[in-house]
Amino acid sequence: MEVLIDLAKVDHNIAVIQEICHHASVQAVWVTKGCHSHPAVVELLASRGAAVVGEVYPANLRRLRESFTGELLLIQPPSRSQIDATLAAADIILVASVDNAVALSQAARSGGGRARLILMVDVGNLREGVLPDAVTGAVTRIRKLPAVDLIGLGTSVGCYGGYLADAGDLRRLVQVATTVTLATGHRFQTLSVGSGTMLLELAAAGDLPPGINQLRIGAAFLVGDRPPTGKALPGLYQDAFVMRGEILELARKPSLPQAPTGTDAFGRTVAFEDLGERNRALVDFGMTDVDVYALTPRSQGVRILGATSNYTICDVTDCPERLTVGSKLDFRMAYSAMVRAMASPHTEKTVLPAAR
Repeated sequence: MEVLIDLAKVDHNIAVIQEICHHASVQAVWVTKGCHSHPAVVELLASRGAAVVGEVYPANLRRLRESFTGELLLIQPPSRSQIDATLAAADIILVASVDNAVALSQAARSGGGRARLILMVDVGNLREGVLPDAVTGAVTRIRKLPAVDLIGLGTSVGCYGGYLADAGDLRRLVQVATTVTLATGHRFQTLSVGSGTMLLELAAAGDLPPGINQLRIGAAFLVGDRPPTGKALPGLYQDAFVMRGEILELARKPSLPQAPTGTDAFGRTVAFEDLGERNRALVDFGMTDVDVYALTPRSQGVRILGATSNYTICDVTDCPERLTVGSKLDFRMAYSAMVRAMASPHTEKTVLPAAR
């Protein structure tokens, strides 16, 4: 099993998004957690002049620090055990509370450095951040802390709970920033928003509210669609990352199990239809390797029936290709599939070079 990384398609997606961000007058933060900050992708971003890369893992930030010359943004508050590692690698850190800022202040002061912070505001998604009415008080307290600089406010929308963000959420962030500035005199150089797959469409349409000047983008440039719907984003490739598996068994079997069924090992209920005997392929990856149910077969007539921890079972009866044991099947990956596959140490990553 392997992941094919088509750098030419990733490069195309980056270029399209850069043009959108340029016209919208926003800075792109390229969130590379989805591809586990794969060196080839980071190198491609650097060649395209990317200014900021975002990550969630301090270990990946340390690796990025060795090769990426732009700024590094930790896009979530660090755990207490990771604060020192984060301060050593990150240029900017998102914090979700005064408590986060206090911990970073103490560690930065002890180490003789400073931490640049963006305070997250919860505008309605109920994910992370300070509620709007409490932001002025939080900013007042953070500004009094030693060894930290509060450079901006941020928000996240869309990743949790299927929240359907719109321009109103972003206007709420701008209004909070205005209110805080009037109350405290503190001006923010950055108003940072994500998730980029939802907000990129607002940027492309020219609908980002004035004041928003940073857009955190991950899934859009990697898989070109909007999680979790899989809706394609115009002008972007959706198959820059492809899962390839090998057929381990090819057999004709009944389409109905021989006993009643319940939920599978992962709590899913699989619906079986009596179609008589069908050609079934056993593929060499499973749920521990990739989110199988977020895959789309690229071969005509192939249908995913289900998966175990290490196998995927496909109906290939209607596939016109001549398949045998050892044949390879390719699958387009939605974001959740790509994240798991790229993080797995067992999936080989094969880079297809970009041709410029």
